[in-house]
Amino acid sequence: MKTLSFDIDEVNKLFIEKKVFELRGIGNRLIREASLQNDYGKAELGVIAYALHKLETKDHFIRNPKWGKVKAGIQSSFEVAKNAAKSNDQQKFLESVKIIIQSITKIDDELGNFAQNIYEKAKVKQASLAYSYGLSISQAAALTGADVKEVQSYIGFTTMHDEEPDEKNISVRVNELRELLEVD
Repeated sequence: MKTLSFDIDEVNKLFIEKKVFELRGIGNRLIREASLQNDYGKAELGVIAYALHKLETKDHFIRNPKWGKVKAGIQSSFEVAKNAAKSNDQQKFLESVKIIIQSITKIDDELGNFAQNIYEKAKVKQASLAYSYGLSISQAAALTGADVKEVQSYIGFTTMHDEEPDEKNISVRVNELRELLEVD
């Protein structure tokens, strides 16, 4: 598994390069890893990546003159978060993540059409993904900071709870875990 500082750098690069679908993909990977490790930092980064993916896919955000300044501020906060993660400064990491989240919610409040609340929706979406990786609904909600009832509602609205679980034998599961952990 990659380090948190590596993941922060990757999310920032994808955000800078406007690789919106890759942002979504890395957000999903981060939630999977966070689910396996019960890692709040990776979960938060996964939610942020998904929220940034959503913002970057909406023309009315990226075409607005305010977006450039907000994006630059988020990128700067990512650098602070990366350095804090490298030096194991949990408080500085959390402060920089909080600034990123505030930037996302503020621009969403200012420019969002209708009552979007992209960040809250991202928490619910990523919690449902954590649920699909085997966490309970309450564990998944706690990991992402989502509201349990909203996660239940979202999962109930999807067909996720009706799907048959994968029937994988133990060797397939061990190989997948080895790949995820990069064990030789």
